[in-house]
Amino acid sequence: MPSSLQTDPFAMNRRAALQIGAGLFGLNLPGFLEAAQTGATQRDISCLFLFLAGGPSQFETFDPKPDAAPEIRGIWDPTSTSVPGTFICEKMPLMARRMHKVAIVRSWKGRSGSHAAGSQHVASGSFPPPAGQHVPNFGCLFSALKGNQVPGVPAHFGLPVAARYTKPSGYLGTVVDAYDIKGDPADPELKFDGPSLPKVRFEDRQSMLTQLDNLSRLTETGSGSIQAHDKFLEEAVALLTNGAMQKAMNLDQEPLALRKRYGDNIYGQRVLLGRRLLEAGARFVTINQAVQGGLFGAGPTNGTWDNHHLLFKSMMSFESEPASIPGSYKWHSTKGPGNLPQLDMSLSTLLDDLDDRGMLDTTLIVAMGEFGRTPRINKDGGRDHYPGAGSVLLAGAGIAGGTVVGATDRIGSSPITQPYTPEDFGATIFHALGIDPHLTYFPRITRPTPISDGEVIRELFA
Repeated sequence: MPSSLQTDPFAMNRRAALQIGAGLFGLNLPGFLEAAQTGATQRDISCLFLFLAGGPSQFETFDPKPDAAPEIRGIWDPTSTSVPGTFICEKMPLMARRMHKVAIVRSWKGRSGSHAAGSQHVASGSFPPPAGQHVPNFGCLFSALKGNQVPGVPAHFGLPVAARYTKPSGYLGTVVDAYDIKGDPADPELKFDGPSLPKVRFEDRQSMLTQLDNLSRLTETGSGSIQAHDKFLEEAVALLTNGAMQKAMNLDQEPLALRKRYGDNIYGQRVLLGRRLLEAGARFVTINQAVQGGLFGAGPTNGTWDNHHLLFKSMMSFESEPASIPGSYKWHSTKGPGNLPQLDMSLSTLLDDLDDRGMLDTTLIVAMGEFGRTPRINKDGGRDHYPGAGSVLLAGAGIAGGTVVGATDRIGSSPITQPYTPEDFGATIFHALGIDPHLTYFPRITRPTPISDGEVIRELFA
């Protein structure tokens, strides 16, 4: 005997609506299913966005200044790379051997030294107005424009959140929020467990309940907006029951040696999980890639590259407390590598892994923070917020490997070539994802408005 869902498309209570997940994955569900039925089978370009929250130092990553004065160049030397004439920080030896796979833009230039405004600017490609972020982050907008790629896998994920300091969905609202997965990906308790979702939770639970209440009212009035053919209703249930998420989140399926190469810790395993989610059909994965430790590292999601103090110690490890801590700060010890070796390990392995799987050409990788750091090392042995210059790494999806775009002056204080703004990176990211940034318009805005007013960085695609 057919079920009530099969015979009456409006016979949905709150639990059935939760099982279907209507409205929670960033799409009108029947519309998505019908589009999926007739859509192209060609695999789309996806993106893994490493948000280096807090602002990494360009001097200690991809734009060293060995000829500057000691208070500017710091204590580490540059190292040669697989690209003749290109040097990066010596503390990234794994990436040095893979520079032919990536491009570096050294002439990035932002507008704000505020964590909030700077993060919102670089994560959306639009400077936020005084009232707060309006334009959604790249992943939310991309998922709204393209929809789910594979039934059973949401379009956009945040690990553990979709970029700190931001309101990812902007004016589009929670319907296109990232599906945030907190905790350690290696923890067996983190498994996706069917429609009840006991371990993997939506961040805004009250919003979820509100959406379900609205859906219930629609069903009571017989609104045509949720009418769907029986087969699409059955496929909707599969979004939460077909096992795609359980499989994607099971890191035990990966060889132990590969897992260790990513980093035997929560940060490296998040990058591995990001790759698995993209492989399973996610379109956009944002990883807040920063270790929770040091002077600003208390809490489950607030790992940071914000090295105002003890930069050379903090970037390498948080395991042992330094001899002197400035002021009344507390040191939060964390075992394992610090941000710099962790990025070196996980990013280099990701590049190799995607390449070996034939996924690098269809996956855009972006690694950037909300700003750079000051040229001069301060009295506390750190560098402060600096939107005047910074470096961004990109790879895959047609990006020309081995490319260095732009340059800063001899002390790294300002671009001496064409500066590229967060707006330009927004245009470039969408271009790499196969979306024309100037002929594609924001959804739900009455007046047609292009999704970017920046310019594509053409040198990256030479």
